[in-house]
Amino acid sequence: MNKTNPAFRISQVFVSRDIAEKLLPLYALFSIVEQISGHSSEEDLAHSKLAWWKLECSPERLDQSRHPVLQELRRTVSPGNLNPQLINRLLIAAESRFEAEPPSDISDLEGRCERWARLQLDLEMAVSGLLPGALEIPAATLVRSGLLQLLRENSGKKEQGAFSWVPLNLMAKHGVSRNDFVDQPESDGVKALLRELIGHDRLPGTQLAVKIDATADFSGMRNFFAIQGLYARKLKKLGKVPPSKHVAELSRVRVSDLLTAWRSARRFEC
Repeated sequence: MNKTNPAFRISQVFVSRDIAEKLLPLYALFSIVEQISGHSSEEDLAHSKLAWWKLECSPERLDQSRHPVLQELRRTVSPGNLNPQLINRLLIAAESRFEAEPPSDISDLEGRCERWARLQLDLEMAVSGLLPGALEIPAATLVRSGLLQLLRENSGKKEQGAFSWVPLNLMAKHGVSRNDFVDQPESDGVKALLRELIGHDRLPGTQLAVKIDATADFSGMRNFFAIQGLYARKLKKLGKVPPSKHVAELSRVRVSDLLTAWRSARRFEC
């Protein structure tokens, strides 16, 4: 496991080493999309950047693009495994996060997180040469991955768009407005809401079964269980710190977190 990478990708645990290098430019593309969604100073600017990427990744332009990330994708990925339609879905989902109404409750948020994370996973599998259905990732892991993605994107936002994904019923329950996350991040209401949202334990644990066929690399499955535990610990820790400290917390993984997750994963036979 790459303990220095806060944006740990699910495919890092199920692909062989020779394929892993081919995925690096895809991870770079994911990071670019997150940067645009979270760090663009204006929503119009973010839309313009995403529109450029949609055009550049279209079937007509992808093979001729001079962007270094796309050039590297073409160089490393086998012909036919780089699907422009999957990239387009990823970019459309990023655009939709600007326009979407806030989720009504935690279940609504979890559903969105799972869908967004699955879009990335579909691309990772395609680039890896895995057939659809070759790998069945538990929904809980996708939810955690999607929620961490939202938090990474949110870390670059200030007033505009910050915490727009927080469920409405939780804000009403804790008497918190959207502006309070920026203006009063240390308030009791904000802290209590984040503890409930990020630290909630309703997600299933690592006992969920993982379905894999012969095209996947089995050697990474113990790491897969470990990363599930690591996601859970990371989210619980974020629930205990104010929003101003989320960036620092997301940028590191403590050795104690890794050891605890690894010990938990060793209980499972792969």
